[in-house]
Amino acid sequence: MLKSLLLNILSILLLVALFLFSDCSSSKKNFFSKTYHNTTAYFNAYFIAKEELREIDELIAQSHHNDYNKILSVFYDIDSITIDGVRDKLEDIIKKASLPIQRHGNSKWVYPSYYLIGMARYYGGDFENAIKTFKYINKNSEDKDLRHQALIALMRTFIDYNEKNNAIAVADYLRKEKLSKENEKDFLLVKTYFFQLAEDYKNMVPNLSKAVELEKDKKKRARYHFILGQVYQYLGFEGEAYNHYKRCLKSSPEYELSFFAKLNMAEVIRLDQKVDLKKIRGYFSKLLKDEKNKEFVDRIYYEMAKFEIKHNNHDQAVEYLKSSVTTGIESPRQKGYSYLKLGELYYDHYKDYRLAQAYYDSAVMTLPQDEEGFEKIKERADILKDFVVQIETIKEQDSLLTLADMDRDELQKLLEEVVAERERKEREQEREAKKLARRNATISNNAGGQVFANPFGIDQSNAQQGGGTWYFYNLAAVSSGRSQFLARWGNRPLEDNWRRSQKKSIPAFAPDELANASDTTAVETEEQQQESVSLDDRVAAMIETIPFSDEAKATALKKIEDAYFKLGNIYNFQLEETDNAINTFEKLLSRFPGSEHEPEALYLLYLMYKERDDEKAETFKQQLIDTYPQTLFAKLAINPNYREESNETAERLKRLYEIAYDYYRQENYSQAKTLVNRAIELYPENSFTDKLRILGILIDGKVEGQTRYQFELQEFIKNYPESPMLDYAKSLLEASKNFKKKELQRKGARYITYFDQPHFFVLVYPNLGEITNLIPSLIDNYIEKKYANRNLKTGNLSLNEGFSIVLVNKFQTKDEAMKFYEDFNKSSVKLPESANIQYENFVITEDNFQIFYQARNVAGYLKFFKEYYKP
Repeated sequence: MLKSLLLNILSILLLVALFLFSDCSSSKKNFFSKTYHNTTAYFNAYFIAKEELREIDELIAQSHHNDYNKILSVFYDIDSITIDGVRDKLEDIIKKASLPIQRHGNSKWVYPSYYLIGMARYYGGDFENAIKTFKYINKNSEDKDLRHQALIALMRTFIDYNEKNNAIAVADYLRKEKLSKENEKDFLLVKTYFFQLAEDYKNMVPNLSKAVELEKDKKKRARYHFILGQVYQYLGFEGEAYNHYKRCLKSSPEYELSFFAKLNMAEVIRLDQKVDLKKIRGYFSKLLKDEKNKEFVDRIYYEMAKFEIKHNNHDQAVEYLKSSVTTGIESPRQKGYSYLKLGELYYDHYKDYRLAQAYYDSAVMTLPQDEEGFEKIKERADILKDFVVQIETIKEQDSLLTLADMDRDELQKLLEEVVAERERKEREQEREAKKLARRNATISNNAGGQVFANPFGIDQSNAQQGGGTWYFYNLAAVSSGRSQFLARWGNRPLEDNWRRSQKKSIPAFAPDELANASDTTAVETEEQQQESVSLDDRVAAMIETIPFSDEAKATALKKIEDAYFKLGNIYNFQLEETDNAINTFEKLLSRFPGSEHEPEALYLLYLMYKERDDEKAETFKQQLIDTYPQTLFAKLAINPNYREESNETAERLKRLYEIAYDYYRQENYSQAKTLVNRAIELYPENSFTDKLRILGILIDGKVEGQTRYQFELQEFIKNYPESPMLDYAKSLLEASKNFKKKELQRKGARYITYFDQPHFFVLVYPNLGEITNLIPSLIDNYIEKKYANRNLKTGNLSLNEGFSIVLVNKFQTKDEAMKFYEDFNKSSVKLPESANIQYENFVITEDNFQIFYQARNVAGYLKFFKEYYKP
């Protein structure tokens, strides 16, 4: 306020001076006039706008979250949420910076004000007008340094506007100009930014190295040295990386940057003797013990694991990664990285694909979806599910075949030892669980929070303990839950019908279980008698799974044969691991000569070897032609163009299409897209390929949204004017364009009277206190008791502020759904009652549910329900 008052007084004094010297010469008048306009323009407008722009710069820096698992960006990311919060301030900058231009046209602050306007437009994402503003300054300003400054900002704008060629053109011009030190530094930083986005780290280094020497701000200098350390580390120059991390620390960085510089130094330090390993491990331990690093514990363990992997201590690395997941602050991104690293370790090093798949799943569940490469991680997790099925099929069937060839007496003795060992371990685990339950009794009894419905009968009331963290991150809750489960159900394996104590089908036992069976110790007689299934019964159940007959052995071998073929295809088409694909197909041909999959396996081996070993490729090609001359694969090997001419190719594509379409219907879009892409890559110009292209567009519509969907349909219509799918593509495009219009027309919720499709059962209930948690639990319990043999699933959805719904799915027919509806309404399920509570329930088709959930009008649908379901 005082500053503003002083500025106004100064302006008034200048006006008085102009008046008093009005009779002076014109040169003096011009002097006083220019001084007045320069002073007023600067202090009344330009200075304030510049300060506001500086505040926005600071806010962007404060809002930025550094992900130290990646090379830090040379410029802070301009977050749209942050910018949305300062829209008014950006408008105010433009408004204030416009005053010198409009009112003080002869002042020296006109073009600097244009620069502020350009930067405000850049930050606001108005790139087109920002570009025009910077170009205007370059064309009209007489200040050379300001023109260079505007061109540097123009180059950065072009980069963010994805006009890389224009950015390069500006850079080429500036390279020939003599720049001030400040402009030279900014130019080098923008070039660094350009190369970083292109992942051209070799060109990034020299530009940032020069810029850091010109940087006066210590904090920025520390950050730039850290980035250089990261880049050198990525490029494998660990000595240079160490030097820059060290220089980062000398520049007095903020604590977080200092911590990660020290952490990274431990990774790149040269290790010449074993004593150095001890020193580094001691350094990590010191970081762990430091109270200031409490929030970084998960990251320290993660770096310790990477260090141990580097030195081939994989077991220790696994332990550190597990500690990373269970300690430190609640950091989903870091936990996701640790789960991902565990998945990679178990896949690449241990070859334990089941655990690898589980850790990949955990990574997908934990990582934020904006994580770079998230879709690829998710796709790999999906692929590994099928991959593990094939691996386990081969292992299980091979184990069973091995047992089938054993002497019966030896087999009996071995199985008794296996079962006895299992029972001993189960009792031991149960005793430990009971001890743990006693220790956690206080936690279990006193815990509050939400109670989740679950089929195990476990009290999960402590699931929300500790600030609302996820149940499985709360170790006390998990331990208590496990204890309650074991107390009620015993130690049950995760399998179908796990509630039943006696089952005809017993899961296959692992090979190491057989190997260690001879070490089984005696078990307590009293505890043996308490088992619900006798040893003899369990052995008998195991024997039932062993393929003794020729027919059973043939079935087991067929399962192995098919699994090898599927596994080879997964390696080849989905994981894109050619070496493993070759090994798998060669095993298939060696173990199952004359297999029904042999022609295709030979053809695929021919294609894979064609890229690496011509002699071997020719061998497989000749074997294919000699043995299976009439097959499609032999004809393709002879004539690669045969695919365009062959109806058999269309049939194969049809099969691939059906598989991909099944994935699409199951909403497994990543798997569907992978199959579609690979099929089109193998058979790009077949009569059936257009259907695959349309399916690919439908998948993109689900994943990428309407804009991408419409663009791809337009491209298809333009590129395939003769396609039999042309009219269908046009109808899809028209439907998409009219979507909003149809939504508006459908505000009255016009339901579809086509009932020959799957149905849902819906229960609408109010969001009132405990009812919100109780209702889903009641529905789950009802289904478990009355419909345990049906594969019914429940979901809980918010309808509006006052109501939620429980959704039971799926019923294949209207009659099935109505039977459930009638049974439920006649049942003894007691929903909480009071004057303020109102429930509604009904059945609805899959199509109509989409309409209902958009309209969210219960009364409107109930009218339709009464008319068509309860006439």
